[in-house]
This record gives sequence, structure tokens and C-alpha cells, in this order.
Amino acid sequence: MTMFIAKNRQTIWKVIDHLISRRQLITVRTEGYESSYTSRIIKASYMAEHSKHGNGPHLILGGLAPKDGYAIVRPGRYLTLKFMARGVLCEFRTQCLTSPRNGTDPKITVSFPESMVLPERRKGRRGSSEMPELISAVLTPKKGFETEKNYDLPIVDYSTNGVGIFVSEEDSDLIDGAQKGDRLENIMLFSLEAMVKVDGTVRHKSKRRRRGRQGVSSFILGIEFDEALMDFSALK
Repeated sequence: MTMFIAKNRQTIWKVIDHLISRRQLITVRTEGYESSYTSRIIKASYMAEHSKHGNGPHLILGGLAPKDGYAIVRPGRYLTLKFMARGVLCEFRTQCLTSPRNGTDPKITVSFPESMVLPERRKGRRGSSEMPELISAVLTPKKGFETEKNYDLPIVDYSTNGVGIFVSEEDSDLIDGAQKGDRLENIMLFSLEAMVKVDGTVRHKSKRRRRGRQGVSSFILGIEFDEALMDFSALK
């Protein structure tokens, strides 16, 4: 997939808002170190105001896991934050402004990114300019599933008629339980701006394999909508 460097501040704001609203996991790596840690962006200040964090917009991360990352993620150091969008890894560079003292508050403050590496919108029939880019989907399991959890999964392909959803090994029980022809109701589709609910039918399950490794590592679940998406106002 073709990537591009987004520098438009409104685009970056929309991505940040999406990550916050979905409580999406991100990875944090300090430049010069190999270890990565997981976190979430829990708050964003978009105003160029003076505060204890300094001048200008900033982001607040809700702590690191594992906690030994606090010894590496220190004020003044540059960080690379990565997250998934449409099944591909996106990233942006930032600088650590504050980190916890004496373990009393796990939050970390970082500078607002000046740019982001994001996937380009697809041209033509799929993901056309008239159709907002679909980022992720939440599936509610049908009755009879062993687990009652909802599945929050990235969308890797989409059109007005359906979506292809990436399913990792961690959620392989969804693949085991979903059969071709199964009905799925109240599927929540998310763009960067909003959400819409649709109903659909499972049309295919395909396997994806990691290079150089044996065994199935992930799947694509293809879902056809009951009705083609024609009105995109709810997603804009």
C-alpha cells in the first residue's frame, strides 16, 4: 500500500481524535533504543497555550507497558509512535516533554506531531474520493459464540458493497465461529470522522501467512453489506 507524509494539521487532528475515541493501542519506541512499549493517547491539547507542559499543542499518553519503559522514555528524548490503520502500520515522531516522578502518575506528555506517515486513499471504485476511508470495524458475536466479547478489528479493504477485515491469531475464535453465509448485525464501521452501523453476511474467509514462517498467522474476513452504502453523510 502506498504511504504518504501528512502535514495538514486538520488531518493529523482527525487521526489523533480517532485514536483517542477508540482507545486504540499504540507502540512507543525511543530513538536509539530497540525496545518498544504499548500505550494509549488519552488526551490532546490542540491550543497553542502556555502550560506546565510548555508552549504549544501536546498529547498525553496513559502510561507504558511494561513499566520498565519509564527508564528509557525520558524528557527531551525523541519517540516514534506507531499504530494500525487499514491493516498497515502508521507512525509519527514526537518528543517526550514530561514523564512520571516517583511513580505517582503514570502519564507521559509528548509534543504534538508535525507530520504523520499514513496510507493513501485508494482511487477508483474501492475507497473512491466520494466515499470516506473506512479504518476499522466492531463486530458483535452472534448467539452461540463461546466468548461474548466484541471484536474491534482493522479494515484492510472496502467498497460500497462490503469490507475485508483483518483478523489476527489472537481473535482466531472469530474465524472458527464465523461460517460462510452467517448473518452479522449492527456492524459498526468507523472512518476517521464518524461511525455508521450496517448489517451484512460473511462471504469468505482467507488465510494470510507470514514470510519465512510456517502456519497461519492471520485471516481476512469478507463481509457483504445487505444494502450498498450510498449515503456517506454519516461518515463525514
